[in-house]
Amino acid sequence: MTLISILVALALEYVLGALDHLRNWSWYDRWLNWLEQRSGERHFWDGPGGVLVSIGLPLAGLAVFGLALADASVIFVFALGTFIFLYSLGADLNSQLDRYTAALHADDDNTIALVEEQLQVPNIVGQSGAERVLRSVFIRSHEQLFGVVFWFIVLGMTGGLLFAMSLRLRRRVGEAPTAFAEASRRLHGILSWPSTRAQALGFALAGNLVDAVDGWHKAEDGSSEVNEQVLCAAGLSSLSLGKSGTGEADNTAIATQVEEVQALINRTLLVWLTILGVMTIAGWLT
Repeated sequence: MTLISILVALALEYVLGALDHLRNWSWYDRWLNWLEQRSGERHFWDGPGGVLVSIGLPLAGLAVFGLALADASVIFVFALGTFIFLYSLGADLNSQLDRYTAALHADDDNTIALVEEQLQVPNIVGQSGAERVLRSVFIRSHEQLFGVVFWFIVLGMTGGLLFAMSLRLRRRVGEAPTAFAEASRRLHGILSWPSTRAQALGFALAGNLVDAVDGWHKAEDGSSEVNEQVLCAAGLSSLSLGKSGTGEADNTAIATQVEEVQALINRTLLVWLTILGVMTIAGWLT
């Protein structure tokens, strides 16, 4: 059931095109605003308790609704799970990268800037433009796809939605110094710890195994603070970009590197789905 839900959702997005317009999170923003207005002055709010209420109550509602549907028909549960998985995914990364590489080849600066903004490419001193783009692509691939897939596999539809809500909450609080913001960042870091390592392993299997594992180990210190570093190091090393460096490059060279990363991400997804299929056939996963 888990594998079928994932395959159906991914197939729908592939056939129908990017469904980003259907992922409206305004309800969650209104929910958080409502809670802040009524609970912001309470002691429990500024810390893990506030995060638990912010995320836990919607998840509890989804779980209860799923149980009610299960009494009616398993088909309803399957449909709900597929919808929640599709909803929890971020923007379609392949569509973004296709637009980006086409713009790079055409030297379309406006579209390049727009997609880089969508990919949240930072301006970091000491990193080349190509390296900043590639690292952002790896991070967005986890946030928009692999993190959701991982937690959907582990905890079902509540897991997929949990990861998506933790990401939205993490982005909402930013780097604020409050206890609520710190708890939000910690939750997302904890959720991302196993999924980034699983994705790094997928990069190793889909790319250069030895170099990917070597890059991973150099960035690893066992904490959630290095989730993104581990992911990027494994990804770049699996394509041997970690050794040679991305350097300063023209638009055509950057487009080629982005296409290599895009292909690696898609191969990694196939690796995950293959492993998931084997687990399903073996009866380890329903």
